[in-house]
Formats: sequence, C-alpha cells, structure tokens
Amino acid sequence: MRRGFLITVLLLTSSLTVHAEQITSDTVREWLGRVTDAGKNLNYQGTFVYRHGNDLEAVRIIHKADKKGERERMISLTGAAREIVRNNKFVTCISPENKSVVVDNKTPGSRLPSFPKELAKLDAYYDFNFEGYERVASRQTRRVVIKPQDRFRYGYRLWIDDAFELLLRSELIDPEGNAVEQIMFTDIKVFETIDEKLLQPNITGREYNWITDDDVQHDDPMPVDARWSVKNKPKGFMLEHHNMHRLPESNLPVEHLVYTDGLAWVSVYIEKLAPESELLQGASNMGAVNAYGRIMGQYHITAVGEVPAVTVELLSSSVVHAK
Repeated sequence: MRRGFLITVLLLTSSLTVHAEQITSDTVREWLGRVTDAGKNLNYQGTFVYRHGNDLEAVRIIHKADKKGERERMISLTGAAREIVRNNKFVTCISPENKSVVVDNKTPGSRLPSFPKELAKLDAYYDFNFEGYERVASRQTRRVVIKPQDRFRYGYRLWIDDAFELLLRSELIDPEGNAVEQIMFTDIKVFETIDEKLLQPNITGREYNWITDDDVQHDDPMPVDARWSVKNKPKGFMLEHHNMHRLPESNLPVEHLVYTDGLAWVSVYIEKLAPESELLQGASNMGAVNAYGRIMGQYHITAVGEVPAVTVELLSSSVVHAK
C-alpha cells in the first residue's frame, strides 16, 4: 500500500514537471497580461498581508466592478485605524486617529502590482519563467518568476490564481535573491456581485477635517528646462515624462523626470538649493524604495524608486545640464 502511494506521487510529480517544461515564456507573459484585467474587472473580497521593510500590515479589501466603473474599499486591520475608498480615479483616505479625510485623484489604490499589456518588449531586460503550482489562500496558483538580466532592477515572484487569474501573492526580489516586499492573500472569494453597502466607509462625521482635491491650489503648468537629462542609464530605461511643479513644503519649483523600462520606475528631482534646508546626500532606503541624493552646483539632485540602490545612484550621479 505504501509503495503504491509513493509510485502514484512520483508519477504525478513527473507529469507536472513535463507540463511545466511545456509552458513557455510567451505563455507566462499572456498570463501576466490578464492578471491586471482580472484585478480590475472581478468582484472579490479578501484579506492580504503586506510586508515592507520591518513593517507588517493586514488589510481587508472589497472590490467591485460594474457599469459604474471600478470601486474598492480597503480597511487596515493592524496598526492605526484607517480606510481607503476608491471610486474610479477618486480616492478617499480616512484616518480616525487624527480625524482627517483626504480626497483626491492622485493617491494609488490597491498595493497589488499590475503589469503592462505588451510584456514582450521587456524580453531584452527580463526572463519570464513558470516554476510550478502552489496553494495560496487555499487555492491553486501558478507560480511564475520575472528575473532581471542585470543588477539594475528588481525581480518578481508571483502566484496567479489558476481559475480567476487574480494575483494572490507577490514578492519583490532584490539582486541577492531576498524578498524586499511581500504581499499575500490569506483568504479571498470571488462573487457575481458585491453589495453596495460594503463599499461605504464606517465614518461620515462632520467632526472630521475634510481635505479635497479642490482645496489644493493647482498652479498653471510651468515650462520645463529641456537641457536637464540623465546621461547614463541602465539599458532599457527611457524618459517617460518631464514636468515642473512646486514642492508643498517650500513652494519652490522642482524639475521632475521619470524614467522607466516598462516595469520599473525611477523619479529624478532637480531643485535649487534653499538656505537651511535638510537635503539627502548619499543613499537612503525604506523597504523596497531606494533614494540617492547629491549636490550639483546650485542644485540638489535626488533619484528615488522601487529599484536597487545601484540604480538610483547611477541615475542621480548621471544628471547633466546642457549648455
């Protein structure tokens, strides 16, 4: 009896290995292309844990998609009580601890990563592989890995629900193979519809201080200085956009350049030196986010992004101003 059981297990393992070898990088990219759609278009409720640095959070999420668009409510289950309610582009952040509510159209919603549609363009910088099947939140998932081909970007290990193609677990992997950020569902259920009442926040009190996007002063667009650029970049990183805006703390203008390879993003900030201001010089990090600052003449240069430390140092050190 015991021998028969072992033979059965070996046969199943063997067939799974053959099946895994038949799954190509093209198939993995197709799966990832559908992950973002599943996260946007399905109705689901669940709880996930989020680890970044030494911090660990548990969050309850309720997501609904219908003819009204995409709506979502997240309730923190650990630490300071707070809720985030998203109605399409508008996000309401509720903090009962300091009696404040912030409403704007810039705050991101779910912490779950999303992926661009045209992942084939990333073949020159990442490898896409299937690693097998594994259970997450009592559901079967496909485990895949996005492995960078150099040390300038993070990799991903991802667990995709086999039935609904929702992303149930994610690890951001540094060049040494360590998980610097982790997200994992502990339970999740998919529904045909979600009760509207579940999307309503717990508080609506007038005693709260409400700050909306209309309360924030928006300056007219300021012209950028196109002579600023980054001379040396990792292969594949291109300028996505360049704008100028004012810093909320000092009201001083800052040039903002964003570089991306399609999956990783880095912001470069260029601001004039202000007297008695505290400036980052050298490296700093918080969890998966790294930053590097330096002084260049009368300017302070900062590069920051969810990339390895070597990447932000390279970009910050390579900023030039054409004559």
